[in-house]
Amino acid sequence: MNDVDELPDDGLDELLASQRRFYELRAPDYADVTKLTDRKHRGLMPTAEVRAIVDDFAPAGDVLELACGAGGFTRDLLRHADTLTAVDGSARMLELNREIVGDPAVEYRHVDLFDWSPDRTYDAVFFGFWLSHVPPSRFESFWTMVAACLRPGGRVGFVDEDPRARAHELAHSNEGVPTATRRLPDGTPHDIVKVFWDPSELQERLTGLGWHATVRATGASFYVGNGGWPANSLPTT
Repeated sequence: MNDVDELPDDGLDELLASQRRFYELRAPDYADVTKLTDRKHRGLMPTAEVRAIVDDFAPAGDVLELACGAGGFTRDLLRHADTLTAVDGSARMLELNREIVGDPAVEYRHVDLFDWSPDRTYDAVFFGFWLSHVPPSRFESFWTMVAACLRPGGRVGFVDEDPRARAHELAHSNEGVPTATRRLPDGTPHDIVKVFWDPSELQERLTGLGWHATVRATGASFYVGNGGWPANSLPTT
């Protein structure tokens, strides 16, 4: 895995803008399985496995969900949390999540996770299918932000697709940045960042940043991970 993207800053900003546009435009159909898939195969995680992963993580107290999307994990996080704050870069995804979850106890916030500093801390942070959308050059700064979200003794949990899921995507490299082309129901293509982390490599990277982290493969093409408050200091960028 490259530590630094070869794509110039303006090119990376354009790719991330394409990613934001895709999810904003995809939101109305995102949770509708009758609509055309946006990739070769849907690769969906079974609902029972989603619930089992959240139950195993068992977040308690004040919980923050990053990149909450349509609410696939939000509902189960809500069963454990005393309070739940759900953030996403797409206003339409937040609207869809609010509609699907239907619980006024969830606090929703529209934020750009590549340009956001938390204004409070939490007992647990969770994100599902988001880390693969973080460019390699933003990896350390992202985990610095995660650390800033956690209270001492706080925990982080995460789920995403591992290299076995590459077969589901129109995957390619955009000047060194792992990328996939997704299509809207009308066929319009949008490039997104898509990093297929190997679980053991990801665990090694996180350990190197000071996290007490465990990452393991699960299901047909996924990994699940959890970590503790950084062992030494906040990750550096």
